Amino acid sequence: MVWHSWENAEIYDRFVREHRIYRSLNQRIVELARPIGARMVLDLACGSGATTLAFLRVLDLDSEIVGVDASEEMIGVAQANVLDSRARFVRGTAASVDRILDETFDRVVCNAAFWQFPDPGPVFAAVARRSAPGARFVVNVPAERVKGERTPIHPFQVALARSIERKTGRPFPETATGVEVESLESVARAYRWTLDHTSRFLYEGSQGELAELMSIPAMIGPLTEGMTEEGRGQVLLEARERTDPTAIVHVPWVYLVFKKDPAD
Repeated sequence: MVWHSWENAEIYDRFVREHRIYRSLNQRIVELARPIGARMVLDLACGSGATTLAFLRVLDLDSEIVGVDASEEMIGVAQANVLDSRARFVRGTAASVDRILDETFDRVVCNAAFWQFPDPGPVFAAVARRSAPGARFVVNVPAERVKGERTPIHPFQVALARSIERKTGRPFPETATGVEVESLESVARAYRWTLDHTSRFLYEGSQGELAELMSIPAMIGPLTEGMTEEGRGQVLLEARERTDPTAIVHVPWVYLVFKKDPAD
């Protein structure tokens, strides 16, 4: 898988450090997690460690945070980025945390990854087994991946789709709706998680930032299956040339906050 490569991990890490979107998303997820006073935090799909770092800025000195990611390369980058003794990183899937960890967590977060899990049920189940009664579990999802949400289509997205169509001769695949909130709420309830509330966050960025995001192999890869690396570079370059990198774009995200049954 493309997430499991050093090239992808390094390009992803550079993007996170050079652009604002992940910092903004992390700031909001920290606010909703209410980490003040939390003793143990679990960062699912921790990537290169940006979310972990955001929490370390506000956690008490005797608190701890554990980052889990399925990619060995992402874990390696995170360990290089985060030198705080309150943090550690473990390789594994979100659905395996009950088997690979021993801690009991009172905060669980998953930034910009939850909709990519094959099945949310095993994730809710595994996290429930490692969460204290009353724990908070905060995830976010791009609004375009949420059923019923209306989202803008940006010029760069259109230009990229047209470029890929010309290159492959195939219709560009529509974005699949990945999350249906009522269904997710029902799944969570089966594992004693209650959806406490949802909120919408509107990120303001630029088309140039979207273009840089799509330069990450794991982002462009699913849209360009069967293409060579040179071909992927060509469609990205063509899309860039057809759009204004300074133009402002608004990208909506949906945040969901779950709470563990206090009577667990």
